[in-house]
Amino acid sequence: EAFFDGRSSSLRVINYPAPEGEPAPGSAPGRSAPRLRLPTILRSSGAPGGLQVRDRGGEWVDVAPPAGGFIVNIGDLMARWTNDRWVSTLHRVVNPPAERRVESRRQSLVFFHNPRADAVIEPVGGTGDTEYEPVVAGDYVLAKANEAFGLSTAD
Repeated sequence: EAFFDGRSSSLRVINYPAPEGEPAPGSAPGRSAPRLRLPTILRSSGAPGGLQVRDRGGEWVDVAPPAGGFIVNIGDLMARWTNDRWVSTLHRVVNPPAERRVESRRQSLVFFHNPRADAVIEPVGGTGDTEYEPVVAGDYVLAKANEAFGLSTAD
């Protein structure tokens, strides 16, 4: 509880309208999302296309939301905090198959649960038995975002 406050987390409603045509030639099947935070909790409609995660073998796997349930993605900061006991999930959103495009409009409710920017995150078990050093949450997230978008900390 000491790591969080009333401003550190957020809820987003994301609308994915049905595509009106074919994806542009050479476009990727989906955009991978940077894994910056703690858990991201999603409630999705389960329309065609949608969320995929990369498994440990490097393959992209469709994620079907459980009936009445939620999908939880673990971010890099949570993986670090748990000393890799919980694994960070690389994920992306992909276009629906052409034959199901009309029925593919989706809406997702996404809750990002984040520590305060000034919270110091130490891996579980201390630093004596892990490769991770303590980090300040805000600095860590900013550095990861800069890395994901090809920026330097001076940009």
